[in-house]
Amino acid sequence: MSLESKKIEWGIVGMGSMGTNLSRNFALNGYRLSLYNRHLKGKEEQIALKQKKKFPELKDALAFESLANFVSSIKRPRKIIILISAGSALKIFLKKLIPLLSEGDIIIDGGNSHYKETEKINLQLNKKKIYFLGMGISGGDKGALNGPSLMLGGDKEAYKFVAKDLENVSAKRVEGKPCCTYLGNLGVGHFVKMIHNGIEYAEMQLIAEIFSLLMETFQGKINNIQKELESWQKSSSESYLLAITSEILTYKDDNGLFIDKIIDIASAKGTGAWASESGISMGYPNSSMIAALQARFTSKMKTQRENLSKIITLKKEDATISIKKLKIIYDICRLINHHQGFEMIRNSNQIYNWNADLHVIAHLWSEGCIIKSGLMKTLEKEFKTKASILEMDVFKKNILEAQTNWNSILNFAAARLIPIPCISSSWNFLISMTQEKSSGNLIQAQRDYFGAHGIMTLDNNKGEIINGPWRIKN
Repeated sequence: MSLESKKIEWGIVGMGSMGTNLSRNFALNGYRLSLYNRHLKGKEEQIALKQKKKFPELKDALAFESLANFVSSIKRPRKIIILISAGSALKIFLKKLIPLLSEGDIIIDGGNSHYKETEKINLQLNKKKIYFLGMGISGGDKGALNGPSLMLGGDKEAYKFVAKDLENVSAKRVEGKPCCTYLGNLGVGHFVKMIHNGIEYAEMQLIAEIFSLLMETFQGKINNIQKELESWQKSSSESYLLAITSEILTYKDDNGLFIDKIIDIASAKGTGAWASESGISMGYPNSSMIAALQARFTSKMKTQRENLSKIITLKKEDATISIKKLKIIYDICRLINHHQGFEMIRNSNQIYNWNADLHVIAHLWSEGCIIKSGLMKTLEKEFKTKASILEMDVFKKNILEAQTNWNSILNFAAARLIPIPCISSSWNFLISMTQEKSSGNLIQAQRDYFGAHGIMTLDNNKGEIINGPWRIKN
C-alpha cells in the first residue's frame, strides 16, 4: 500500500444499503475510507467499486474485494465497522478477519447481533488484545446517511478512541447534542438496540390496529383516515412511525391507493423475537412486544386465515366509536409499550450488572431512530427524576382518561370483529399491574396440588415454603 493509503481512517465492511449509506455519511464528514465487500461470482462482483463510482462523495474511498488488502490499507490502530448479516455470516467473516488484525485494532459490529453473541466475541477478542464494540444502529438506511442513533457497548477504552468520529456521524438534537454514547460493557449496546426494536414492533402494531379501527369508523375511506392521522401527528401523539404511516396512505398509482395492493403478510428479521424471549427469560411481562410479534405470525398464516374465514362465519354487530376516545387509548397503549421496554432495560442492569442510564437511552432515541417521538423527548426529561414511566406525574392524566374509555374501544372491536392484540394486551397489563391482589395464589395452589411445588401463606412471617393440606390427603 502507498503512503497515501496509510492515511485511511476507517474501514467499512458490507456495501448493502446500510453499509453504503454509513460510508457516505463518513465521507461527507471528511473521513478517508476503505470499503470492502466480498466477491461472489455471478452474484456480488466489484460491489464496493460500483458503490464508490455511484456516489460522488465516495470518490476518494478505496474499494476492495481482497480482505487482506483492505485491512492493510487502514492506518493503525485500525478502526473497522462491520455491517453484514448477524449470526453465522458474521462468525464466518470474523474467522477470516481476525488473523489479519494487530493488537490494539478496534472492530465494531454494527449489525443486529444478539447481545449474548456480542459478549462471546468480545471476550474472545480481548484475549487477542483486539478491541470489540457492539453498536446498535437505528434509523434505517436513511438514518445511516443523515445521522443514525448509535448505542455502543464493549471496551470502554476503545469507545473513547472512536467516540468523536461516531458522534460526528450520528444524529443530533436541535441543540447539537449527538445521539451516540457508550452504555456499558460487553453486549449492552446490542441489548438496548434489541429492546428498541421490540418497542418498534409494538408501536407499528398499535398503529396498524388504530388503522383497522378507523377503517370501520370511516367505512374504508382511507383519505379520511390519512387526514385523521395527519392531525394526530400535530399533537402530543407525534412520532416518526405515525408520520410515515400518514405519508404511506397518500401514495397512489393508476389503479388507486398503493396500500390496497400490498399483500397482508408482515415479515420479521428476528430482533422482535429476541426481545420477546428476553422478557420471558428475565420473568418480565413484556406483553406489548409479544402481542405485536404474534400478530405478525398470524398475518403469515394467510392460507389458514382464508380457509377458516369460510368455515367459521362470525357476525358483526352494530357499534360506533369516538375518535377522541380512540386517540386517548392509542396514547396510553404507547405509554405502556415504552414502560415495558424501559423496565426491561432497568431489569437487565440488575441481572447483568450493567449501568445503562434510562435518561441517556431516551436521549439516544429522541432523534435519528425509528421510534423517535414527542413522547421520547418527554421521557428523556422525566427519567431525570423518576425511574418508572407509569409512576411519572406527567402521565397520571393519561392513565385516568384511559380508565373511562377502555370499554368503548374494546366493545367496539369485539362488535365489529377487529383483532386488537396490542391494545387488549395493554389493557390487561395496566389492570393487572394496578391490582393489589392477583389470582396467583390459586395458580400456586394448583402447582402444589399436582407437583408439591410449595406455597407461602399470609400467616407465616418467616416466608417459609410449605405444602397445602391437599398434599396430606394425596
